[in-house]
Amino acid sequence: MEGIEIYPIFHVALPLILSEIPSIKKTFRSKILIIIGSILADLIDKPLLLLGLGPGRHLSHNLVFILISFLIVFVSTKKNLEISLSLLFGMVFHLILDLPEVPLFYPFVSYNFEILEEPLFYWINKFFIDPVVLFTEIMGIGILIYIFITNKLYHRLQLMKYLKGSSQSPIRIKK
Repeated sequence: MEGIEIYPIFHVALPLILSEIPSIKKTFRSKILIIIGSILADLIDKPLLLLGLGPGRHLSHNLVFILISFLIVFVSTKKNLEISLSLLFGMVFHLILDLPEVPLFYPFVSYNFEILEEPLFYWINKFFIDPVVLFTEIMGIGILIYIFITNKLYHRLQLMKYLKGSSQSPIRIKK
């Protein structure tokens, strides 16, 4: 397992553009939680890599982490599906975008993790040299620009309203 590529812009852009599909938009309304979910795994694992405490994809890049995170959010928000499903949507897409270098079944299955000596230098170098990484991030920027234009997010208030999602009543599971 390499655990070395990082596409932060594309990780945010793809779930956001997919959440614009009308049938999906009804369920996954909180864009800020989709964004948090789409980068949460890297916010946990990449600092551990930078500190030399992990390979960059292990503690939060697996199905167990996603399940536990979803359940914690679901229960702590009093079974609010709008919140928990929006976060789940982002987390699942993060793992999909990181495939195949993801330890999906960690800690139940052992994985061979490679730890980089200089990950920050490697990422910067890879960004400017690898055309796939550069193209993917440019495509992510293009998607975000498209979202900004089509949703007319020209002012801070419009952006904040978009990120919060609709003002409809939350989706809850009844007892």
